[in-house]
Amino acid sequence: MHGAILVAGGKGRRMKNKVEDKLLHPILDTNAFRLCCEAFLISKEITSLVVAYRDEEQKQALLAELEIVQQGVKSSVSPIMIRGGEERKDSVLNSLRALPDECKFVQVHDCARPMIRSASISMITEAVEKNGAVVACRPVQDTVRECESHHAASKEPQSTKTLDRTRLWLMETPQAARKDWLIQGFQEANQKGIFITDEIAALELINKRTTFLQLDYPNPKITKVDDLNLVEYLLQK
Repeated sequence: MHGAILVAGGKGRRMKNKVEDKLLHPILDTNAFRLCCEAFLISKEITSLVVAYRDEEQKQALLAELEIVQQGVKSSVSPIMIRGGEERKDSVLNSLRALPDECKFVQVHDCARPMIRSASISMITEAVEKNGAVVACRPVQDTVRECESHHAASKEPQSTKTLDRTRLWLMETPQAARKDWLIQGFQEANQKGIFITDEIAALELINKRTTFLQLDYPNPKITKVDDLNLVEYLLQK
């Protein structure tokens, strides 16, 4: 059986308080959270759904959205609501433990990526059963350079190194794997105090290989206000 975890508890710091909740902010006649829920609840392969929320106020708002979605798609899946942790990895691990024992495979999806399609979820379902782990991603197209400073670029000249972009991929979500692998990977990260930002990083810690699935349509992440406009434009197209 297949489960899905919708990560919805992010704080959206990069919105700089211009939007109260980027997942619930109106996009045409819908919002990012509702779009993600629809995609997963339409998918017949998904038998369990966990939503990781931020706080009680957001939980009630998300439940109201879920009711709207369930009425529209006529889904029999009853979502499980789990309060998120301090970091994303804590939210995912709590959610993994909340899934039923019979759930053997899990897709983890960031609700800030509302363009995901149910057809892609089905493809990921098939791939994860075959290979154990799969990630939605796309190859890097631009030239990428490594430099001495972090993202806060220094005004001083610095040495750089050009990376081989033919071996570089941009990670997106959903990211799917066997549930036992994910639990083992996140537990390993906690035990070693390693900060990880996605599921593939957890699998790397336990030496598991991942299949790459390149999507053939945009799957942008909403991080800034302008991204909301981009998603609206894509939906209209």
